[in-house]
Amino acid sequence: MLMYYILLALACAGMPLCSKKCGKWGKIVYCAVFAVLITVVSAIRFQVGYDFNSYGMVYADMFFRDVDDLSLIKMEKGFLMPMYFFSLGFENYWTVFVYTSIVIYLPIFALIYFNSSKPWISVCAFLCFGIFFNSLCFLRQIMAAVILAYAIKYVCGRNYLRFIIFVIAASAFHWSALLMAALYFFLRIKPSWIYLGVVSAGTILFCIFSHSAMLFFTEKFYMYRGYNPDTSGEAMVGLPPRYTIMFGVLFIVCFLFRKKLIEKNPNNGIYINCLMFTTVFEAMGMRHAILSRFAILTYLPPILYLLPDAAEAVFDYAREKKGRLAGILSAAAAAVYSVAFYTILMINNYNGVVPYNTQFNRPYDIFVEIKATEEDADEFEDEEDYDYEDEDFEDGDIEEEGGITIDTLPEFQ
Repeated sequence: MLMYYILLALACAGMPLCSKKCGKWGKIVYCAVFAVLITVVSAIRFQVGYDFNSYGMVYADMFFRDVDDLSLIKMEKGFLMPMYFFSLGFENYWTVFVYTSIVIYLPIFALIYFNSSKPWISVCAFLCFGIFFNSLCFLRQIMAAVILAYAIKYVCGRNYLRFIIFVIAASAFHWSALLMAALYFFLRIKPSWIYLGVVSAGTILFCIFSHSAMLFFTEKFYMYRGYNPDTSGEAMVGLPPRYTIMFGVLFIVCFLFRKKLIEKNPNNGIYINCLMFTTVFEAMGMRHAILSRFAILTYLPPILYLLPDAAEAVFDYAREKKGRLAGILSAAAAAVYSVAFYTILMINNYNGVVPYNTQFNRPYDIFVEIKATEEDADEFEDEEDYDYEDEDFEDGDIEEEGGITIDTLPEFQ
């Protein structure tokens, strides 16, 4: 947990670089420094995130496959192909985490630089509201979400064709990105009480009939048959309400200040809708945990772009109505809320990110190279005369003696 608090402290300490006094170059330095820092922290991690071993195993498996074999793996090819080519030159499974860290965080901080009015608030929100923790676990979906975050400008510019091109590109990393092709039209609707009421009613209806809806969905789409609500653990149970509350409070604040936010930036209306659907997906996740992952597709724009403007709007409103002290108290309340949820996520080991270990202080190895000796080779030759047809092997039996094992992965077996 200490590492994560250090990152948050550094994000706040760099606030002066984002002031008007430092200008453009202060903003560049802040974003560049944190892009490198977050990338390094992610790249050198060891067994941080529930999917760490899974992705390490997939990368290690590339050594034993030809490029033609990739079509047999049920994983998006936009993610698999780079891993295959990296595996031709880099044997260590650690490579996949270096590669994905660079691909994820450098574009995210470029987005912050070009679109955030206050980069330090964007970075703090990125940390406190679980986006960083998700990026340490759901690699494919976060990569798709980054592409979609770049595509959001085409929702603002009413260019559906270009938006679809980005959606298709994102789906090469995670199929769920295709949902955005339909969500485009809902994001364009102006935020209002009526729209909020309709979406809320639809969410409640879905939650009532969610089991039947999940059965229908998993039967129609082959790639999601593993999430049958009768058999899959991630679909059978729901998440606790804390994640819905976390995003729900953010949405309520932004919704109440929607007029000021849209006046400041017309695109904020679309970002408010993104935050609304993030909350909706988290609410659906209370019924079926797997559905909360759709929130990853919509939460980058509001967290990175909208919240800095919302923080400024709330502070200015409190100061104008009640005085400077009220403005300070509103800022303090926002800070307490953010740090509280940051702490709650860590206490509950959100996505398996606690404790934080690195490749340099790892308590054990998960990649062990065992080289055959000449004695092993002679023993193997002596056993060539043995008639194995006379011995029955049952499923699960492993021939341990006389074989030559190279580059075993004990943790991944």
